[in-house]
Parts: sequence; C-alpha cells; structure tokens
Amino acid sequence: MVPAAGLAAALASGVLAAPSAPGDLAGFVAAIYKRGVPFIQVPTTLLAQIDSAIGGKTAVDLKTGKNLVGVFYQPKLVFADTKTLSSLSVRQIRNGLSEAIKYGVIDDPKLFDYIEAHHEEFLKGEDKVLNFIVGRCAKIKADIVAADEKETKGLRTILNFGHTVGHAVEAASPGYKYHHGEAVGLGMRVAARISVNRNLLSAKDEARINQLITSVGLPEQIKGVKLSKILDLMQHDKKFVAGHNRFVLAHRIGKVSVISDIPLSIITKAIKAYSA
Repeated sequence: MVPAAGLAAALASGVLAAPSAPGDLAGFVAAIYKRGVPFIQVPTTLLAQIDSAIGGKTAVDLKTGKNLVGVFYQPKLVFADTKTLSSLSVRQIRNGLSEAIKYGVIDDPKLFDYIEAHHEEFLKGEDKVLNFIVGRCAKIKADIVAADEKETKGLRTILNFGHTVGHAVEAASPGYKYHHGEAVGLGMRVAARISVNRNLLSAKDEARINQLITSVGLPEQIKGVKLSKILDLMQHDKKFVAGHNRFVLAHRIGKVSVISDIPLSIITKAIKAYSA
C-alpha cells in the first residue's frame, strides 16, 4: 500500500476521524500528501455532483463535529457524468435533491420553481430534468466559489443555508443515521422557521420550502436525536466565530443573508418545532 493510500485508510477507518464523504477524504489526502499532489474529482453521487465535489473544500469529520480538519484545495478537474446516478438508491437521490433545493432558496427562485414542478420526473431519472438540475446547481456553486473561494468575503457563507443545525443533527444522530442531505433538509426547515420568527421570511414562502422538502421524500421531523446534543455540537460548528453563532436566513426564496447572534431561545424553539 502506498503512503497516501495508507493515510486515507487510516482516516477512513476512524483512527483519526469519524466517517467522511469519499470525495472530501480524497481531496484532503491529496492536499496534505507531499504538501499537495494534483487530483481529479469524479463524483458519482448526486450530492457530490451538485455540491461537495465543487469548490475545493476538503475535510474529515471528528467526533466533535463535521469538517473540523481540512483545507481548501482545488481539483484539477471535476468530471460529472449523470449516467452514473442511475445506480443510486432513491434515498441517495433525495439526499442530493436537498442541496438542490438549497440552491433555489439561496440564489435562484426559477430553479426552485423548476424543482417544484419536475421533482417527480427527477426521481424517476429522466435525463432532461436530471441534466438541467445538476448543471444549474453546479454553475451556481462554481460562480459563488469563484467570487469567494476561501470564504473571506461573506459570499460563500450563504452555501451553508440549513447546515448550521443540519451538521449538528447529522453528527448527533447515532451512527450518523441521518445522511447529509437529510440532515440539511431538517436544518433548512429550522432555518426557515427562524427566518419567519425574525420577520424576514413570509409564512407563505416557509410553507413552500417545507412542502418541497416533504414532496421529495426527505424527513419531516428530527427523530432519535437529543436536543441537548444538537445544541452542544452547534457550539463547535466552524461557522461560529469567537463564540457568536451565524445563521444563513431567508428573506424570500432566492435571497438570503448571514445573521449573527440569534438568541438561543429562538434556535431551541425552532428545533423543537421539528423534533418528534
């Protein structure tokens, strides 16, 4: 076994970290082996094709939280073939659609409308719908990353809509029961609830967001995860700065902003609203 492969195996086995996405793990190893070797991303899941393979974020998960050890390291090429998605389970497709919904909320109301109208064809694997959604999401992600590669300008942060609570739910669930997209879907419900509470988002848009998340078959409630553990893991989230929480909140479908210091009582109430 070559040293880089040995390092990857050690990380994947949990010697240094909890389970991580294969693309993140490969990118992280490429970034640190010999101080960086060229690599190509060939994503074969929907989640990777529209989100995680694009942008150069590489990391591994620790037991204390998601993506806490990593670097920015761009691949030389991202090659996404949507034909590879035909082998995925419906659960994996739904897992990726969660991130597609996120792109609609943060940047593109027409994409959101399109997913509302065509998610059933997407779940059936119809090529035209599949290619449009994958291509559109990839372009949104690439454009945002190009404008703020290392998240120093506040632009890239909007990609974290639903992720503050979502990452905590994912890490807090026993054995990572919730897949990433499923946890993000729950996190988007919570973020939308907080947005309404802060008088930013209309109840009508919140209902649309929740209905679409439900329609594609993503979880409606957080089950089997302790509220105290979710709140504790949120404190270790990399989006928190100097102890101040930061949430991406929605003003309307297609427009969001980053807001700090949301009162704990409001966060707790919103999480409870979607807890079984």
